[in-house]
Amino acid sequence: MLNQFLEQAKMDETVYITDVRNAFQREGTRTFHLQATLYDGSKKSFPLLLPETAGQEEEEFVASYVYGIVYNILSSLGAVKIEVYVESLDEKAAALADSLDEVFQTGLAKAERTGYGKSLNVNERVLAVLLKGKYQFCFERKDVSEEKPVEEKKQAAEAEPVFAALPKLAEDKMLLGIDIGGTDIKLTASVNGNLTVYKEFDWFPAGFETAEQLIDPVLMLVRLMRGAASLQAAGRGAEVEEAAFDKDASFETMENGIKRMEEAAGGQLRGFDAIGLSFPDVVIRNLIVGGETFKTKGMRENQNLNYEEQFAKISTLCEDLRAFVVEGGAVLNTNDGPMAAFTAAVEQAVAGEDVSKGFFAHTLGTELGTGWVLPDGSIPEIPLEVYNFIIDLGSFGQKAYASNDVRSINNFNTGLAGTLQKYTCQSGVFRLAVKYLPKQEPNIYQEALEKGLFVWNNEEVVVPTEPKDMRKPCLEFFMKKAEESECCAEIFRKVGEYLAVTWEETDYILDPEAKERSLFGRLVKSPVCFSLMCEGAKRRKPDLKQYAADGGLANTILMKQLEAHPNYTVAQFAQAVGAIYFGCLGLRN
Repeated sequence: MLNQFLEQAKMDETVYITDVRNAFQREGTRTFHLQATLYDGSKKSFPLLLPETAGQEEEEFVASYVYGIVYNILSSLGAVKIEVYVESLDEKAAALADSLDEVFQTGLAKAERTGYGKSLNVNERVLAVLLKGKYQFCFERKDVSEEKPVEEKKQAAEAEPVFAALPKLAEDKMLLGIDIGGTDIKLTASVNGNLTVYKEFDWFPAGFETAEQLIDPVLMLVRLMRGAASLQAAGRGAEVEEAAFDKDASFETMENGIKRMEEAAGGQLRGFDAIGLSFPDVVIRNLIVGGETFKTKGMRENQNLNYEEQFAKISTLCEDLRAFVVEGGAVLNTNDGPMAAFTAAVEQAVAGEDVSKGFFAHTLGTELGTGWVLPDGSIPEIPLEVYNFIIDLGSFGQKAYASNDVRSINNFNTGLAGTLQKYTCQSGVFRLAVKYLPKQEPNIYQEALEKGLFVWNNEEVVVPTEPKDMRKPCLEFFMKKAEESECCAEIFRKVGEYLAVTWEETDYILDPEAKERSLFGRLVKSPVCFSLMCEGAKRRKPDLKQYAADGGLANTILMKQLEAHPNYTVAQFAQAVGAIYFGCLGLRN
């Protein structure tokens, strides 16, 4: 069993953690039980079994499996502590349990942690918000004789489903929805039940070295939207500065537009009744608390400033946004993954579908976003950083490349190999393209080079981000090629296969009642690519049901208006519309 996995890995093939777990649980003989104490005081049990090992190579592989499981638990559920139960005479298992403190760097400061330790940085920030820093995370090794059965607490709704009631709240108010991503920001405003203003703004936050570089564009865009929405609310839509809303409008054009609209509105300039915000990081109780994503890479690596101080400014972005709402108005923020799930839940509820089990969704774009929303509209207060899940314990050849190399399976933020960041989102498409095209479709690979979508930078292959960010054009190139090239089509089938593994891991660790998955983002914008991903997913899980956030999602009045727009699509702006309804949660009596 171990030999087979190691041979696959050495041949640069994937070795899915789900397959390893299934094999170990079936044939393993050694106890390695994990009990995670969660933020609410409940416990969740993961009774792992390990096989006998012979030699360092096998021991290292088994260790990578254990570290991967623990890392996935911390990245998604988080924990106050994790107890490890082993047989008293199993010295190898005891040593493996004892190694967790060193591997996860429990004794180091946040700035000093690398690799697996990064998950504890996020965990500590969540503990500080939820439990006021009263607890310091720890591992505890115990003998299996001390283990007691765990009665696991199921996530439960606190009230009746609210999704279908939210659109009614938007009918007579001025509302703003913001969808912040890794390559762009999308905003749309609703005035008295009508989507009146749209704005798309390209950016590259991973290159920002200060908090202000991230915050200031967001505030400028909100101010721009407020000016236009106020004019629309006053029946003066003809005075909106259209040039400022062009996708490629310069900062100067937008700033001049803001000034002229605010002067024109005068006393009719007003705040929004509510702002809903989707932000690509862990968000707990309106505070951005993650801090370990690719989007803040530039700030983390800026040695001239204190990262924790910089991140604290971003953490309270909602407080800055309160300047743009009326007195008593609402500003609500959540991660882009939960926003996707929330958006789908509202649309499905209005269509009369059963939302009694809540919703589980993914966004497929710059990163993999994951969302889990309960029937009452609440979002579990957990990290849910599924994009960090380690799903591949193999592909040894691709581990050799630096994380910035397109060919690498190493995470941009942690350096860890085999995480979903390099499998299910745009980085996965890029990696598979460079892996397969040179031999199977050299003409397409050469075309990508000639168009500047891939560039050799010394010994590395990269997708350039300056002077022009080529990530969107690169992804769109391969999505188009998938319609005519079997090799490119297979790339998207492989992404679908990775999504099936994602389903298996989220079901194992989180066990949500909602078993279906709604998919958002650029990768599902093409019906062809979505269909290919579904084909690939069914290779592993034939009964997996996935739905694309396309026109079929449009059931509310606002979403139908988006669907009918000549210049924008549901795939592009669905989450911004969903954010409008999310903001309405704060307006309920």
